[in-house]
Amino acid sequence: MNGLRLLRRSTEWTHAEELRSLFVVSLPRSLSSLLYVAAARAIGLAEPAWTSDGEILNRDRVPRRLQCLAPADERFTLLGSAPDAFAGMTTYLDSTARRQGFAYKDVVQPFVIGGWEGLGDFEVLKVRRNVAEVAYTMLKRKWVYPARAASVFDVHPWALVEGLVRAEAVLDALPGETVEYADAVLDHDPLEAALRRLYPDAPVAPLRYIDHGFTRTRRRLEAERRDSLVFRRLEWIVSAVRERLRFDDPREEIAAEALP
Repeated sequence: MNGLRLLRRSTEWTHAEELRSLFVVSLPRSLSSLLYVAAARAIGLAEPAWTSDGEILNRDRVPRRLQCLAPADERFTLLGSAPDAFAGMTTYLDSTARRQGFAYKDVVQPFVIGGWEGLGDFEVLKVRRNVAEVAYTMLKRKWVYPARAASVFDVHPWALVEGLVRAEAVLDALPGETVEYADAVLDHDPLEAALRRLYPDAPVAPLRYIDHGFTRTRRRLEAERRDSLVFRRLEWIVSAVRERLRFDDPREEIAAEALP
């Protein structure tokens, strides 16, 4: 019996090794870590052992003893303002991200991912969350680094929102399958359907990331946003930023430069 089990595992791993690797991308605070782990395990893809949740461009995810393997400590890097760092990261991805059998994730370098020609060798899963919700959770943690991509606004939270809106546009333009955060927190089906479209010939194991604790947390956070004047103001700011960017020529053509 043990021999049969080992043989079955060996056969499944050999099959997974032959699959194109997966890249999960999203804005920060979009449930991407949980969905990344669920997706990798459902398909049987390996996770890089020297970083957590597949984030190979996030130095903070790499243990101190292994940080020699990590790229520069950068976030929301732009080609126009930091060409050497941008090129260094795409070169790093070329040499580090294996094309078969693995799963990776990024939430801190959307413009680098968008400008990396090697992404075409991967299956891409995009997790899309409401920008006002992302900005709300980031402000609570005092994370404002997306503002580095802003070119119209220079005060917070306007600059933070602008950076997120620009990053969202780059991620939306990438090829791949999209899972809406609002759907994925309610049911496993949206993620499972996206994985079956990405890997039509691969078996997909049952997904189990939603439980009673997850549901309680979701309801608590939804109630908090519903009662928050800060969140309502952020919704208005997101709409205003989108409208402004429709008519402004940015100092850097960020979305255009990010696409191959």
